[in-house]
This record gives sequence, C-alpha cells and structure tokens, in this order.
Amino acid sequence: MNTMQNGLKEMFKRGSMLTKLLFINIGVFIVVYIVAVFFPVVLDYLSVPANFHTLIYRPWTLVTYMFIHEGFMHLLMNMLWLWWFGKMFLTYFNDKQLAAVYLLGGFTGAFFHLGINYLLPTGQQAMILGASAAVMSVVFAVVAFKPNYVINLIFIGPVKIKYIGLVALLLDLMGLLGNLKGGVIASDGIAHIAHIGGSLYGLWFGFSIKKGKDITRSFNNFLNNIVSFFTSENKNRRKMKISRNEKFSKPKSDWDYNTDKHSTQKETDRILDKISKNGYDSLSKKEKDFLFKQKKN
Repeated sequence: MNTMQNGLKEMFKRGSMLTKLLFINIGVFIVVYIVAVFFPVVLDYLSVPANFHTLIYRPWTLVTYMFIHEGFMHLLMNMLWLWWFGKMFLTYFNDKQLAAVYLLGGFTGAFFHLGINYLLPTGQQAMILGASAAVMSVVFAVVAFKPNYVINLIFIGPVKIKYIGLVALLLDLMGLLGNLKGGVIASDGIAHIAHIGGSLYGLWFGFSIKKGKDITRSFNNFLNNIVSFFTSENKNRRKMKISRNEKFSKPKSDWDYNTDKHSTQKETDRILDKISKNGYDSLSKKEKDFLFKQKKN
C-alpha cells in the first residue's frame, strides 16, 4: 500500500500540469463523495451559487466548483476531454499556460452563469459544479490555435478538431436556448452558459497567441508570486542577510523549475526525432549547441 502511495505521489510531483489536474479532480471527487455520504450539504458549499449575493459569502466556490462532480460519469467525461485535448495543448504550450487557461476559463464560465442567472426571475436559478467550463476552455484554446489538427474518432475516422469544437458549441447553444424558453438556466442539469463562457475564453487565448500575445501572462505572474511566497525556499531567503556587495540571484520556484524542465525535454525530443529522420548533419548550429549543453548537464 505504501509503495502504491509513494508511486502516486511521485507521479503527481514529476508529472505535467495535465497529470496534476487529473489527479486533483479525481482526488477531490473521491474525498467529496465520501464526505457527502455524511454531509450532503457539502456540495452546496463547494458549488458556484445561483447569485452574486450568495457568492460574496462563498468566494472560494469560484475555484472549488471546477474540481467537483456529481457522479462518476460526469467526472469520466470531463477527464476524457481534458486528457485528449490537454495532451494536444501541451504540444504547443507549457504547463503554466495550461493551468491558467483551465482556471481562467472556469472563472469566465462561472461569471457567465451568474450574469445570466441575474437576468432571470428569482426562484428559477441554479447552482453549478463540474470541470466542464474549464475543460472547454482548454479544448477551444487548441481549436483556435490549430483548427485543422486531425484526430481519429472511433466509428467515424479522421476529423479536424474545428468540427468537434463546432458541434460541442452548437449543442451548448441549443441546450441553453431550450432551457431559457422555460425561463430556467439549467433545467436539463447542464450549465450550458458556463460551457460557452469557458469556450469563449479558450478561443480568446488561442487567437491571441496566434497574434503573439499571451493573455495568461499577468495571471501566471500572480500565481508565481503566490507559489514563491509559500515555498520553504522563499521563507529561507527572507531570513538570509545579504551583504551590500554580495550578488544575489533569485532561485527558481518549483513552478518555474518544472515548467523549464518540461520545455527543455520537449525541445530535446524534437531534436532527437529530427536526427532519427534526417541524420545529425540536418541539425542547425543552435540545435547542436543545445544538445551539447544538455549532454554536459
């Protein structure tokens, strides 16, 4: 049992941000499921409430809602989408950007939901929970950046991901319109407006990256500061006395270290793949220098 626990801890620690998000979602689902057996009301205090007034007293729900699920199938479907598109996302972007797109897409979905709820008659509002808005943000970030990326679907064959995104968006639009006809935002139990909000954030990120602008940069700097503040490394640094003439270079946080490690490994794999296809002589001087440097390390 201890060996298994240590193995899972090591997988979480060394894994990519995609691995971490999957672990957190599954772990939270198990814990909440057990707690809910004795305290069913726990879901109410972890879900985004129906209105801004209640949100003021439960601000943490903006984060917690995107990591909890009502049942196993709800969890499974969200994690499959996250796994498929998360892998594609990390082909083009890094761990920090994945975390930011997931969280900011989730926040956007929550505020879209609250905004529409605000316009509906009192008494016909609904809380929301689930990773769907955050996952849709990741999905549509890839769709916007690489719309013609082809994947093979069982029983269908090769399909460009832009068509998968289009179908998903149309289903949410039809579901939302169907619900709103009855004046209820989630009569079918699905937070379509939150999905749409997350999707729009993902599209914004993907199109912005194409123009050379990373809209997650400020948020990632904010997360960096939080992570650095709470690391033991940072606490030790604050206790150090630096002499006036001593040069001090700020150590990397765990977040920065893991991101750099992931990027370096991706570049190494790309160069090795190029060698296997075209030979060592096909490398540029920059690529050869990079490989030499990694060999020394």
